[in-house]
Amino acid sequence: MTNRTPPPPITPGTVINDRYEIRLSLGKGGMGEVFLAFDRSTQQEVALKVVREESRMPGDDEALRQELLLARSVAHPNVCKVFDLAPSLWGPILVMEKIAGQTLHTHIRKKKAQGGYTADEFRKIAAEVCSGLAAIHAQGLVHGDLKPGNVMVSEGRTVILDFGFAQERARASARRPGAPPDGGTPNYMSPERLRNGGASVDDDVYAMVLTLWEMWTCRVPEPGYKPRARPMRQQIMFDVPAGLATDEVKQIFRGMNEDPTMRPQARHLRFFNPTQLTTSPIQLPRERLEPGPPPGRAQTAAFTPGAQSLLITYATNAPEIVGQILPLDKPIMTLGRRADQDLVIPEATVSGQHALLRCQSGSWTIEDLGSTNGSYAEFGFERKSQITFMHNGEVQVGECRLKLVSFGPESPSHKRARQYLAKRDGLTGLLVREHLMKAIDEDGLFAEWAEVNVQVARYELRGPNRQVSERPTILEMLALRKAAQRVVDLTEMLMLSLTPVVAGRTGPLKFVVSMVGHSLEEARHVVEQVLSQVQGTLPDSLELTATIVKGEPGRPARTLLD
Repeated sequence: MTNRTPPPPITPGTVINDRYEIRLSLGKGGMGEVFLAFDRSTQQEVALKVVREESRMPGDDEALRQELLLARSVAHPNVCKVFDLAPSLWGPILVMEKIAGQTLHTHIRKKKAQGGYTADEFRKIAAEVCSGLAAIHAQGLVHGDLKPGNVMVSEGRTVILDFGFAQERARASARRPGAPPDGGTPNYMSPERLRNGGASVDDDVYAMVLTLWEMWTCRVPEPGYKPRARPMRQQIMFDVPAGLATDEVKQIFRGMNEDPTMRPQARHLRFFNPTQLTTSPIQLPRERLEPGPPPGRAQTAAFTPGAQSLLITYATNAPEIVGQILPLDKPIMTLGRRADQDLVIPEATVSGQHALLRCQSGSWTIEDLGSTNGSYAEFGFERKSQITFMHNGEVQVGECRLKLVSFGPESPSHKRARQYLAKRDGLTGLLVREHLMKAIDEDGLFAEWAEVNVQVARYELRGPNRQVSERPTILEMLALRKAAQRVVDLTEMLMLSLTPVVAGRTGPLKFVVSMVGHSLEEARHVVEQVLSQVQGTLPDSLELTATIVKGEPGRPARTLLD
């Protein structure tokens, strides 16, 4: 058996597969070399990545094919297109979109010589990198090696390169002595990846934010570098943040948190000038309790057992049932505390036989059967004998809240809903105490790092005796829900927020809202406007009051809660 003659080296003029005419080499990497080529078939220039034969191992071809299919599923202007994977004499070739321009690594060095980025230049690149990474994550992919060298700044757009091949990078890197065991670049790796290895969505966010941080500092971070350890202005070369909104700077700070659970998702990051755009709270990327997709036409035309369910989102006396699913298996079902009911809810304020549910073309009607504590519509204060609610709608029976969803027990959507309810109060949507303290502390740490103010507005709902009840009535519960949601929306609107404010529940009828980056006088003005607008939506017997507490350097922000 004779060894196959190795092909000649690839040089300008080489034609691969009778189609791709090589123009020049664009650079070498761990798995191969990238060339600028002319595609004779489409009459367009493309980037051709040749995976060297000596780099391949058994199973690589199938792995590359699978990753190509995933990569092609991302169609986004800020992500490099991958057109094809084909065999060749030199090994597998990846055919990709050719992007004119320069890498962000080169761009940063040029801007450094010119005096740094303007706020709007930074915003444009940051917004487009976040948008591209969000598109990659939306397809269930991980980039695994995001850094300025893998971002192209082209005319009119910024493009993420070389994504979707995290496994390829890991295989290549395992063969190189001294290289990280899972590919990637240590300078941009998160603390958890440096410790344990493994690319992840959270690690991608950390790498992306360090990439944006490099645009401020004009320095490549050392592996394990901790930008949050010293005040921001001691580390940056050009004061880009001076032209940004406080929220935009805070996103960078949050993305560099050593705790991956505290980092924002790429799809939630926002970079733009808030004074030039509408500030409707609808635009804010708030974490929400997703109900699953709306029922299809077939399910609304005829009843389908189990197509819809009731998710228990809140129960005063039985917190252990929160997050449970009650499948709707029949078009007419009874609901109550007794064991002989179709839907059994072990909450003390739900009557033995509380209500009757009927399906009507995809929506449901609850008929109250003379219950002791009543049934209530989404934002009403009075008891209802009958309530119709649709997909994503909520009703309250006694002191238990139920949401109409289209997923079943232990489905991925159900698991996400339980994660949400572990962090957030199902009555108000505010953070529960444990998670509130972490989030408030993060605001306090940011205020010290960026040298800005932090205040906490403490709200209380007071009953007829003007005292805060330890055992709220149902009327007070419903009013708290309405007041808290309205306070948060108005605060975000009046503060021109780009990101959701940190807000959490601290007692039966108490909650707090964190306010970062504003003076005490500005914060007081916002709270006064909020109180005047919310009070008019509440029953006459209830009063919403507020006090403001100013944060102090060196004092943990969580101490401002009570």
